[in-house]
Amino acid sequence: MAFLEKRFGMDATGFSPWQIYAFRRQAFLFRRQQDGPWFQRDSFVRCGLPFMRIVAGFLKPTTVFIQRFGNRASRNCIDLSMKQIAELCTNGSLHISKITGENRIIDAPGYVVIRTGGLDLGIGLIMEDERLLCRFPKSIRQALSR
Repeated sequence: MAFLEKRFGMDATGFSPWQIYAFRRQAFLFRRQQDGPWFQRDSFVRCGLPFMRIVAGFLKPTTVFIQRFGNRASRNCIDLSMKQIAELCTNGSLHISKITGENRIIDAPGYVVIRTGGLDLGIGLIMEDERLLCRFPKSIRQALSR
């Protein structure tokens, strides 16, 4: 949770109802239960809300996590117009100079929450050459590029 606090300004206390189950390259959230069974790490197949993956050695929040909890982010968020979203999804990237709208504190390079019209769509990656790369799943990219 320290990563989420540092990168996105998400308050870790807001995640107290959740239990984290981490595997080698992915972590899941489960709702804490008072009377529920305690699961051993190897006793079940991955289930719950996938919320973090390791990609190229870096932590990357999942799209489903951002769509559910992205509203808690107070930094490294970019608000794009639907036209900019379509361009990002079609081309796979967007130069930072083309981004207009309300943007919160950006610590580039790194992952950012991409929003439009108050909706948290997913994650993008700002590169050192000031390009925003689309990191939406293929199905979302295809739907939004139309």
